[in-house]
Amino acid sequence: MAPRMSGTRQVATDEYFRFDVPGCYRTQAFQALLARHPEALQLYARHVEAQAHEPAYLQRVRQLVPRLVRWLGAEVAADGRPGLCVQTSALLSRLLEELGIWNYVVAGGCVLSFVPADVRPRVFYLFDLQPVEVPHAWVVAPPYDVIDLTLRQQRYPGPEGRRIPTQVLSCRAPQVTVQPEDVCTPALLQGLLLRGWTRETLLRRAFPEFWHFLKQFPARRVQTPTVSVTYIPARLLLPPWHEAWERMPLINGKSFVQFRSEMTLVLSGNGAA
Repeated sequence: MAPRMSGTRQVATDEYFRFDVPGCYRTQAFQALLARHPEALQLYARHVEAQAHEPAYLQRVRQLVPRLVRWLGAEVAADGRPGLCVQTSALLSRLLEELGIWNYVVAGGCVLSFVPADVRPRVFYLFDLQPVEVPHAWVVAPPYDVIDLTLRQQRYPGPEGRRIPTQVLSCRAPQVTVQPEDVCTPALLQGLLLRGWTRETLLRRAFPEFWHFLKQFPARRVQTPTVSVTYIPARLLLPPWHEAWERMPLINGKSFVQFRSEMTLVLSGNGAA
């Protein structure tokens, strides 16, 4: 199986596309590029990461993002449904673009290690004996390495969910190395080891696309007083932009169009946030 990132290098040399504004993937030109090269979305994310922003931009992002996160986090809590990570991350991404803030959406797994360690870690696995959907999603908007509004909304077997912050927001999430047990269920991991594969080479041999993706978008760890969360990227998500999606109820009965309309009032200091 060819590494996926080799395709992005080919796009970079064979195609020209100017990433001029946040959300430029919604143009016909980028969609045409994406149709030819599905890996092109990774180029957009790498552009988001690589930009050297002016201090004024970074200051504005640090001012706006926490207020936006508090507001949307309250809407997610009021909604109350478990999950919601994909639609919430897409909504947040689109609203950030409306504010001119560069970002992208990541789907992947998580490892939660609780403090104190009186309960077992909770792992959102990426690989099982049968194919599974990528279990979680979050947003990256430099200088923020992780913006996660729905970690607490996931399903937990016991009361440990109450230890998880209502929102995770971090500018200082160090890169960490992913171990096989972080992404493979115990049954799958046991079977792979019985084949004679070593732990050191297992991810590269069994999941080469994932392994190469991690080289470009590494795992990061966020430490809070009650839980340590390792975020493990597996792929990128393209936020919807068609009119039907923009007008459908997403969170707490509200659509993207409604959230966009309310956002100016909220961020001005006259709204709920």
